[in-house]
Amino acid sequence: MAFHRCRNGGDSLVPALEALAGRSVSTHQQVRSLQELQRLEQQLLYGCRLANVQQVVSQTDDLPGLCRQFLPLEQCNRLLCLPVQWQESCRQVTVLLAAGRDDKRRQDVEIMVRQQGAVAVFQLVLEAELQEVLARLQLQDQTMDIHPLPSSEPGDTDEQNRAEATDLAVTGAAADTSPAVAMADKILMQALSQGASDIHVEPQEDELVVRLRQDGVLQKTYSGLPKQVIPAVTSRFKIMADLDIAERRLPQDGRIRRRFHGRTVDFRVSSLPSRYGEKICLRLLDHSTVQLGLDQLITNEVVRTSIQEMGTRPHGMVLVTGPTGSGKSTTLYALLSLMNQPGVNISTVEDPVEYTLSGITQTQVNREKGLDFAMVLRAFMRQDPDVLLVGETRDRETAKIAIEAALTGHLVLTTLHCNDAPSAIVRLQEMGVEPFLVAASLLGVVSQRLLRRVCPACAVAYCPRPEDLARVGLLTSGDTELRFYRACVGTPGALGCNQCGGSGYRGRVGVYEVLPVGEEIAAAVARGVTTDQLRRMAVAAGMTTLLGYGLELVLQGITSLEEVERVLLTDVGLATERRARALSFLSCPQCGAGLRDQWLECPYCLQQRPT
Repeated sequence: MAFHRCRNGGDSLVPALEALAGRSVSTHQQVRSLQELQRLEQQLLYGCRLANVQQVVSQTDDLPGLCRQFLPLEQCNRLLCLPVQWQESCRQVTVLLAAGRDDKRRQDVEIMVRQQGAVAVFQLVLEAELQEVLARLQLQDQTMDIHPLPSSEPGDTDEQNRAEATDLAVTGAAADTSPAVAMADKILMQALSQGASDIHVEPQEDELVVRLRQDGVLQKTYSGLPKQVIPAVTSRFKIMADLDIAERRLPQDGRIRRRFHGRTVDFRVSSLPSRYGEKICLRLLDHSTVQLGLDQLITNEVVRTSIQEMGTRPHGMVLVTGPTGSGKSTTLYALLSLMNQPGVNISTVEDPVEYTLSGITQTQVNREKGLDFAMVLRAFMRQDPDVLLVGETRDRETAKIAIEAALTGHLVLTTLHCNDAPSAIVRLQEMGVEPFLVAASLLGVVSQRLLRRVCPACAVAYCPRPEDLARVGLLTSGDTELRFYRACVGTPGALGCNQCGGSGYRGRVGVYEVLPVGEEIAAAVARGVTTDQLRRMAVAAGMTTLLGYGLELVLQGITSLEEVERVLLTDVGLATERRARALSFLSCPQCGAGLRDQWLECPYCLQQRPT
């Protein structure tokens, strides 16, 4: 009757209730009455009955369990929904949905439930009542997080506990797993089993293609998957990475942590809108890699000693250069592990944090909140650090702050994108850093690449032809016979070597070029010399170039001449074309490279012809 009086008489609800009851109405009763009025209005608007959230929830035994199984609590808050009942016989889950939600959100809920092999049945409820229950569940979840379980590994404890409870080997073998979940787990397990570094899930016009990058080369692993599975598989990866599955027009970045055969593995996830769907790229970050020391990464003792000496200096800046995926972060963390002592304060800022190392402070940038490299570096300077690691120096402001830190008693390690070690110094100057600041702060530059190792089980020995040696600038005398190894590549469809799967390569090895900045190099940098002049001075001082290091690995039988040509020969530029046209060759007295008979300057070590 109070509702009827409000409708006909124009009075508000509270006076109408008090008039009928003959007394004042409590606040709790007022709220409940307002909710009932809203429920009636919504029922009239949508032409259906709205469920009472409190009554439905009171009949549910395990709300957190249903959320973990079908709809994570974060997605429930975003979509304003809540799974409340599960019927195993017909694989049907009842989901409460706030009235007034658009069809797009309803479709998102249906997709997420369908990926778990179930069908969603909706009941409309009042949004205010649903938000009240969701807030209570969120509070319970946060209260549980206050008492974390003990963990044997560093990092976010709650995240690791969830990862330890989710082993891919167990979930992938579950019989009741939905097809999309099973496919996603199978892709992750195969990548981990084969030692891949990246996973590319690429929607095409008529199919879904999955490629794995093994030893730096992409290989097609799954093809011919029907295009109908594209939305389900891509959405599954986005759910695992806690991304917004409703956002399909903008790129997103996330992270997945899982356990696999007793070890914790992180996947850095990136989604990119494309013509036929969202491409998902996952980079594997194995925490066991950070345990590698420099002695396991660098085969050349002189180069390894030079890098270790840079890490023992009390202040200054060390640059590590190379393209994406060349192992820069692995080298830096191997260097950090040498310095990680109880008396050393180490802080890192990265985008994102790739490895976890106990005993150091790691910060991830958040550009949406304005937390960039420069801001974190300024904050670090107030934290009394000894060693700073900057994930990437990409702008003038970050470079200036890093150099200022190096000049004021801190050791700074950072990365830079350029082709080789000498060009990194000029790259800093192009960013707007004064040459005298670079000369005063820089300890050295490390440039690196990764070459595939020849499989020792099936490698084929051969004697290279003179023209093969000429392509890389080598020359052998008639009395000396070189013995190289070539990868034995199996024919398509054949089983091939059981160690490398017929690819001829197994694992990768680093190739390094180290430029220590001594007094002579520092004086040249302060003068603003060119890259070619710096390279000439560095080689004269004993620097081994990337190509020279790669040829050493060929002579040792670790890699092949073809692999050196594929990865490193592009760095010498026009000098390759000059050598290919040479008719006769001489040997450079500095580095032994094959040269034309009328040579003026060696294109490798820049040694001038004696007068």
